[in-house]
Amino acid sequence: MFYETQLGLTPDGLSHNPFPALVAPRPIAWITTVGHDGCVNVAPFSHFNIASVDPPMVMFAPSDKGPANAPKDTLRNLSERPEFVVNVATWDMREAVNASSAPFDYGHSELSHCGLTPVPSALVAPPRIAGAPAALECRVYESIRLPQGRRGRGATVVIGEVVGIYIDDRTIVDGRVDAVRLAQIARLGYLDYCVVTGTFEMQKPRA
Repeated sequence: MFYETQLGLTPDGLSHNPFPALVAPRPIAWITTVGHDGCVNVAPFSHFNIASVDPPMVMFAPSDKGPANAPKDTLRNLSERPEFVVNVATWDMREAVNASSAPFDYGHSELSHCGLTPVPSALVAPPRIAGAPAALECRVYESIRLPQGRRGRGATVVIGEVVGIYIDDRTIVDGRVDAVRLAQIARLGYLDYCVVTGTFEMQKPRA
């Protein structure tokens, strides 16, 4: 099968757009932000990854519009206070991660709705989430507006510099973060997810 995306996102013979299923698994950025009014927002984003290791940078891409075509709460908060925290989404917290994706009105507390407890960050205003085994404290480096798609919705790539990192000591084994203990969940295509339950190692070839 081959198809041109300019002619349609779901080709004949398929029931859904296959693109998200082909670029997977994708880590989930469970992001906390705070506006100038002190309102904390919590939302998961699967369009997320590392952009650079040195300096440590991450990027995620929220869509521009939320309920009733209003600006996405995360982007609204970032425009007022350009800082965010990426909380590592795990198997144990999967139900809360999913619940926090509901389209609440601005000002509705996802923390209270999902039974989450905020913990003050060390260097940025947004809190991290208690129970998340790792969190990246970030300051916005740059935001890039992407073009609108066929459905009239666009997205903004937010690039953030990681200025502080919290790691639960229980996830560290022999001086390394143990991926199985961390038990991150990741997004696949459609409504599918996966969780890290095993790893393998390969040495890079030498020239």
